[in-house]
Amino acid sequence: MSSITDTPAQSRSGRRALPPMLYGSSRRTLAGLEPWNPTPSEPWDALRASHLLRRATYLPTYAAVREALTMQPTELVDRLLEAPTEPPAPASWVNEIFNRPTTQPEKDAYEAHNKSLTQSLRAWWADLMVASGTNIIEKMTLFWHGHITSESAVVKVPQYLYQQNVLFRVFALGNFRDFMKEVNHDPAMLRYLDGEINTGGNPNENYARELMELFSMGEGHYTEQDIKEAARCLTGWRLDEFTSLDATFNPLYHDSGNKTFMGRTIVGRSSLDGRFEGDDVVDIIFEDAAVARFICRKLYLAFVYNNPSQVDGAIVDELAALLRSNNYDLKIVVETLLKSAHFFDTVNIGAMIKSPAVFSVGLARQFAAHPGGGRLADDMRAIEQNLLDPPNVAGWEGYRTWISTTTYPLRKSIAERFITGQYPGGGSQTPVDAVAWIKQFDNYRDAEKLLDEILTLLLPVKVSTARRAGYLQTMLGGAPVYEWNIDAPNSELNVRNMLVRIVSAPDFQLH
Repeated sequence: MSSITDTPAQSRSGRRALPPMLYGSSRRTLAGLEPWNPTPSEPWDALRASHLLRRATYLPTYAAVREALTMQPTELVDRLLEAPTEPPAPASWVNEIFNRPTTQPEKDAYEAHNKSLTQSLRAWWADLMVASGTNIIEKMTLFWHGHITSESAVVKVPQYLYQQNVLFRVFALGNFRDFMKEVNHDPAMLRYLDGEINTGGNPNENYARELMELFSMGEGHYTEQDIKEAARCLTGWRLDEFTSLDATFNPLYHDSGNKTFMGRTIVGRSSLDGRFEGDDVVDIIFEDAAVARFICRKLYLAFVYNNPSQVDGAIVDELAALLRSNNYDLKIVVETLLKSAHFFDTVNIGAMIKSPAVFSVGLARQFAAHPGGGRLADDMRAIEQNLLDPPNVAGWEGYRTWISTTTYPLRKSIAERFITGQYPGGGSQTPVDAVAWIKQFDNYRDAEKLLDEILTLLLPVKVSTARRAGYLQTMLGGAPVYEWNIDAPNSELNVRNMLVRIVSAPDFQLH
């Protein structure tokens, strides 16, 4: 085989080009991937332990922060990256094959049933997020859902969506190249990007295009002809959810001719071996260094700083080299990033806007007031992150798009509901048990120290002296500090009032 060509790719209109990354003096910090070691001026304290837990989980509880401080930072990262036990399925329907509807009423009932099951799948996943503890896997599962997208409104089959969700979890920190080979014939993806109708003689290029443009390498590294050739390699996969929940390969629908993809010849195969031509496509794509840079850039945005125009190119390049030298093993890359001086640099603490999932699940976790997965999923949808239904094939844009004149007031109202139990305009939930919540803190009898512990848990950066004094006065209800007693009359109400003020603050939206 010949070497891979560097022929400039044609660009498609309507797609946003990735902003250039920062190098040299433009970098936000010169801290690199060297391991971070605590110093007297930057100790391993609740601020930095919370930073790590905020980014790698759906926000920490006070108990999680306290436990984290009994470990070294590297030990905590190792704990976060441990493989958890596989969660049980939401119900037996995930393996059930339904009867094929034949009449219009049967089709309507089938569609309504699938929508209901999809909503229960969202609730199941939100529950997993809440229960994910000190572990990164559920965060990575959502990361992949936003990167390798499928929309339930298109897929329609909840069993397929469940299978894809499991796939994301299994490969959360696995081998990226093997992961993409599995995605090639993932049923939800075959349905979403028309792989099931991609046949010899009538190739469909949707998946082949996104495989390269959005999932693995980005624009500028392939040609339109490469897309056509990759699509030919990927022909032959079929779906019929009324006979099997697995994708099947039928050589009769496969293009068995030879293909020239990215300057390489893929010999066509007419037997069942034709199903491996998609693996050949992935293998050739992953020989290009652009793949590692592309996915490491995404990981940087997810865990360090989500401003797409402020991505540190030097860090991404180092991570990409590490990924390639480790045969596309993702775990070592995430581990190195989370243990690095760059990750713990002050400029990156509290610099990210909470996604709707982090915001909603974090409220349930931090206030021990879980309203149920269905309610959380509804909250996420209200503030524009509907699980299993990203807005388009590029996923959620994130960063400042998470906050708008519509979503910000909603976020404040949702957060207030966890504190007071009431939701403006109707609706309620069991709120935080304010007295029990306060008594979890080590210094709950000392108003000054208690407030500092609360602020460190709920806010990612220190507040001003004047603002802290305001919170303290609200918590005390005007009483002198030495009279503070959580069991005193009105203390519970005063705590709720203070918490409402904190969760309404703009920096509560950060992590």
